[in-house]
Amino acid sequence: MAENKNAQQVREITDKLEQGIKELFESERFKEYLRTMSKFYNYSFNNTLLIAMQKPDATLIAGYTSWQRNFDRHVLKGEKGIKILAPAPYKATMEMEKIDPATQKPVMDADGKPVTETVEVMRPAFKVVSVFDVSQTDGKELPDIMVGELTGSVEQYEDFWRALKEISPVPVELEKIEGGAHGYYHLVDKRIAIDEGMSEMQTIKTLIHEIAHAKLHATTPDEKTAPEDRKDRHTKEVEAESVAYTVCQRYGLETSDYSFGYIAGWSSDKETKELKDSLETIRSTAAEMIESIDAKLKELVARREQSAEVTQEAVVAESSQPSYHDIPLYREMANYAYEVGELETYRASRDANIACKEAIEAAISENYVDYRLSTRVAVETVLEQFSEERVQYVLANTVQHNLHDGRYHAENKDWAGRISVCEENSESFIVSQVHPGLVNLFINQFKDLLPDKAQEQIEAASIPTPNPEKAAAPKHRLTPEEKQIKDAVMDTLKARIAYANDGMRSTVKASEQSHKLMAQHKIKIEGNTVTQNGEPMFAIHRRYSAKKTQGCYRELTPTLEYIRQEKAQEAKQEKPSIREQLKAAAKAQPERKAPARAKKHDMGLE
Repeated sequence: MAENKNAQQVREITDKLEQGIKELFESERFKEYLRTMSKFYNYSFNNTLLIAMQKPDATLIAGYTSWQRNFDRHVLKGEKGIKILAPAPYKATMEMEKIDPATQKPVMDADGKPVTETVEVMRPAFKVVSVFDVSQTDGKELPDIMVGELTGSVEQYEDFWRALKEISPVPVELEKIEGGAHGYYHLVDKRIAIDEGMSEMQTIKTLIHEIAHAKLHATTPDEKTAPEDRKDRHTKEVEAESVAYTVCQRYGLETSDYSFGYIAGWSSDKETKELKDSLETIRSTAAEMIESIDAKLKELVARREQSAEVTQEAVVAESSQPSYHDIPLYREMANYAYEVGELETYRASRDANIACKEAIEAAISENYVDYRLSTRVAVETVLEQFSEERVQYVLANTVQHNLHDGRYHAENKDWAGRISVCEENSESFIVSQVHPGLVNLFINQFKDLLPDKAQEQIEAASIPTPNPEKAAAPKHRLTPEEKQIKDAVMDTLKARIAYANDGMRSTVKASEQSHKLMAQHKIKIEGNTVTQNGEPMFAIHRRYSAKKTQGCYRELTPTLEYIRQEKAQEAKQEKPSIREQLKAAAKAQPERKAPARAKKHDMGLE
């Protein structure tokens, strides 16, 4: 009954969305939608439209219990919730062809027909949930989480101009443009030109518009593109202007000169899918620009506040070399950070990794003179700004992405391989703008300067240091059966950890298939060891969050280390062969003489 009710609610709200899309393309309604999107740029297109339709003046929304648990606020009595769609996937079973894990081909029976098996899959689905705007709540004052609006001061506009130039995918130049145009994006030269002599406000608004063109419409008419990817000039202008309006709204830039009177005519001959595609393009591009600008502005503002306390000579040094020593290195993914309320720490660490990568490139470039690199000076310059742990993290990440490159020495590849690096966003902090040979020299000097601390960081990364006596032994490659067992164990461990962290609120459950597989192979989880038939198979390396959440340290996803082969090899080396054991046993026994056989004539009956 509940499923039918939910399906009916989803259908009703979907119908409203379809109607909302048709009514959206009126000048004022379209501007209203873009204003809402500027505040909820990280929401999906459907939910942004639903918020705009129900409460266009909303500024910050959350669920009923989320307001209480995360913000110490409560929803006012009588307030009506905003209906949006939330993911609600469910598990289902289906028949699929069985795949041979070794050949990756379907398994055939004796008659040559594919063998099928019942598998459990996740089906995508949605449910209707109610959320409330901050204006509908009362309680503890919220911290300021928004980037401040531009007030007109020269410093703010200089920061905004610098931030926009840094996020632009192509170079930006000021030049005198004839004909009244404020600026243009050159498709062939891949550059943006902005007219000289305009007001600061107009200059920034024009640059935002042209950056949107550069991100969305970078292909020239003669370049090969699929027919569905080709857009007319009118559509390109609608998308770029809409992105610019959304970004300007986000930062309080004057937008009264924006007019969307033409939007109804543009949308009249478009199909609903085509309109939704353009709106999703506008949303995603605006969201990407806002996130990038936010990060750059915060970095510039922090740098200015830090340098304001020192003398004029120190201002130049501090502005070019900000300190990141107080920012902890965050090794978890964004999804986990979001769940435990550490998203700001995740973002700060990610930005610091990128800054460290740029500082290494700058230090190498500045200290490479007359075909010689002053490696010690270069390393010390970077360590003035960043912790040894972060420098090691960025260097190891760089080597791990270039294991094919012979210009990195084998010992440096081995060193980097022992350091755990989170794959998410790892491509954004690869040292790539200087010669790999110079980076290799930089790594050598870094290891020479900090041999002890570097080793401590390796141990802190939860990667076991290999035994030198066993280093030559090849690493065991898991068989298909062992891989299945490992996946089943990880599935079970994740469920247990989620229950330990969240109790009855946990939504993570181990699959029935995992339980069956473990029972079939006689697998048990005993403390920090996974056993098969009572023999150790995997060691469980557990990890915990660096900060407390609701008074305790949350357990993170562990890693499994295969240990059965090591035990077998040790036993093989230590235990003598059967032949040797028999020889040893024979020597240990006292010499025995065979009893004399009685002659036949001595045998008789009494």
